[in-house]
Amino acid sequence: MYYQIVRGDGSSKNYKILSEMLEDFDRQNVEELYKLVKERYSASRPEGFDLMLWGDLYTLFEPDEDNEIWKNQHEYNLISWRLCDFCSIYILLMENGLVIHMLTEKKYPLSQEMLSKMLGKRLEVDHESSQDFELLRFIRSQVQK
Repeated sequence: MYYQIVRGDGSSKNYKILSEMLEDFDRQNVEELYKLVKERYSASRPEGFDLMLWGDLYTLFEPDEDNEIWKNQHEYNLISWRLCDFCSIYILLMENGLVIHMLTEKKYPLSQEMLSKMLGKRLEVDHESSQDFELLRFIRSQVQK
């Protein structure tokens, strides 16, 4: 199962998961995708493969500390922490296959344990930018609280 994304110029590309889309999308593309998915499922509940994309986007834009993703984070073994600089989203990949997408400027209900795991794994980036260093400073300040 793939999502076919058709751009305004008529070109299209297939994606299986949100993380793949983030390699090609800028921030505006991600925000538009969220609006489209939110609108599509405003009157119904997504099912199957669509539930995964809807859940990833919902967690990204509307973090809720009562969500099971945040409640169970103490159980997660972090494999990698990566920044998609083009769209200002970082990705946490867990050993159990869970992937959490987060906007760099938004606060999420991350535990001290998860913040420490993130710093221990080091941030993976395509190239150095001021955003990388700001993000690291922010995470370190949260761990020190």
